[in-house]
Amino acid sequence: MAAPLLIPPTRPKLKNVLFTTDFSTGSLAALPYATRIARAFGANLHLCHIEPTAPLSTGLADLHLYETAGKDAAQRLAALRDLPELKGMRPALVLAEGEFKIELLKVVSTADIDLVVAGTRGRTGLRKMLLGSVTEEICRGVMCPILTVGPEAASGTEAPFQPILFPTNLSELSLKAVPYIAMLAQQFAASITVLHVLPGDEATTSDENALTESVRKSMARKFSALADLNPEFVVAMGDTAETVLRVAREKKAGLIAMGIRNAFRPGILRERTAYRVIAGAQCPVLTVR
Repeated sequence: MAAPLLIPPTRPKLKNVLFTTDFSTGSLAALPYATRIARAFGANLHLCHIEPTAPLSTGLADLHLYETAGKDAAQRLAALRDLPELKGMRPALVLAEGEFKIELLKVVSTADIDLVVAGTRGRTGLRKMLLGSVTEEICRGVMCPILTVGPEAASGTEAPFQPILFPTNLSELSLKAVPYIAMLAQQFAASITVLHVLPGDEATTSDENALTESVRKSMARKFSALADLNPEFVVAMGDTAETVLRVAREKKAGLIAMGIRNAFRPGILRERTAYRVIAGAQCPVLTVR
C-alpha cells in the first residue's frame, strides 16, 4: 500500500520571482504570468536580460556597436517597467553580460530567486517540439522551480492556472511538486487533476478497468493530504507525453505542474517526456526539482 503523502505545514517560499527575457515576442508572453504570481504572493519581481559577451577577436568598430547594443538592452529592459502588467509594481532590473547559463546561475544565487519564469519557442508539430536554446539552458542549469510559457498559452491572466493538471509517475521525486500545486490551487481557486499514465500494453481489454481502478485507489491514498482540495484522480494509457498533452487539452488546463529529475541532462533532449510536455503544452508548465 502506498504511504500517504504528507504536505509540509508551511507553504514553499516564494519571495523572489525572476523573469528572464531576450525581448522577443515569445519571451514577453511570459511576463503577465510572472507579474500575476508576484502580485498574488507579494513577491519581489526581477526583470532580467543577459547580453552575450563580444568575442575577443571582434574589431574596434564592432566593439563600439556592441557597446551601443548593451545600452539599447538597458533601455529596453527599463522600458518594461512602463507596461500595463507592471502598473503599481517596482521590479528590480538585472542586466548581465557573459555566457547565459553562468550569468543566470549567478543572478539566481545572488537574488535568492525562488521561481524563474521564461517564455519558450514552442513547437511546429508533435514531432518537432523545440523549446529554444535559451530555455533549454534555463531548464538544464537552474535548480529552483521554473515556469515556462509557450506561444500557445492563453494571453489573458484574469483566471490564471485554472485548472491544474498534475502528471505523476508516483515517484518520490514527483511529489516535490505537490506543495507548489497546493499553494497555487489555494491562491487561485483552481481545481486539480492528478494524472498517472500507464504504458499502452500494461493491460488487456478484459482487465483494463480493474487495473485503472486499482491504480486510482492507490493514488487517492498516496495523495490523501490533498483531500481538502478535492482532486480528481485520472488513470490513462498510452505514450506519456502525448497523453499528458491530450488530457491537458481536454481539461482546458491552465497549468501543468511536474516534478522532474535529470530531464535536461546532456543527451537527446527532444525524446524525453518533460521536454515534450513543456514544448507542446498550450498552457504554462511548472517544473519542480
